[in-house]
Amino acid sequence: MFYTGENESPNFNLFDYAIGFDELDFRDRYLRMPLYYDRLHHKAESVNDTTAPYKLKDNSLYTLKKPSHHFKENHPNLCAVVNDESDPLKRGFASFVASNPNAPKRNAFYEALNSIEPVTGGGAVKNTLGYKVENKSEFLSQYKFNLCFENSQGYGYVTEKIIDAYFSHTIPIYWGSPSVAKDFNPKSFVNVHDFKDFDEAIDYVRYLHTHPNAYLDMLYENPLNEIDGKAYFYQNLSFKKSLIFLKRF
Repeated sequence: MFYTGENESPNFNLFDYAIGFDELDFRDRYLRMPLYYDRLHHKAESVNDTTAPYKLKDNSLYTLKKPSHHFKENHPNLCAVVNDESDPLKRGFASFVASNPNAPKRNAFYEALNSIEPVTGGGAVKNTLGYKVENKSEFLSQYKFNLCFENSQGYGYVTEKIIDAYFSHTIPIYWGSPSVAKDFNPKSFVNVHDFKDFDEAIDYVRYLHTHPNAYLDMLYENPLNEIDGKAYFYQNLSFKKSLIFLKRF
């Protein structure tokens, strides 16, 4: 079986089964499970905590474990902004966390975004703090936007970056998968693929930054798309669907 967390396509001449990012229909031999879905598991584990601002359903498997009690202590700003105890408009402009310098599109957009206001870098690339942040979620929650470009472009290639932004209650500025709107509600993030060039995308970010109502409308949109008022994952991705696929082996 082939599995990847990178922007690579499976070769079914070499592998009987595959799990990946691509939007393929290969009958029972392929499961599309983007890396962001795996990150949701870790996020759910982290909020099995009595002080977390996000609550799990009572019948969630994650609640079978004894909850922790340290989320708010480790994420004070995130908790405050999610619980409406602080003004999301009175945060810094934009954050950026990356470790791979070999992403020319991302690096170029970072430089362009600085034309609005300085972007705060907390990773190994374009670092402005003088140190690398250890708590990414708490760091992102202190800014109105998060620049979350993938390392490369590919249809269906959606990693954990956009989920990290949503979890931190900040608006993602996304580039990577041109079809990302199938995975996430297009009203809930800035999709750079929607614009003819970076300059046009920058102008839209500037508009959101200077128009509070437009910014808040986007911030409070459900990240997931909906059918008849019910949120869903693209292609009905679920833990159950993953188990059914894996039981074939």
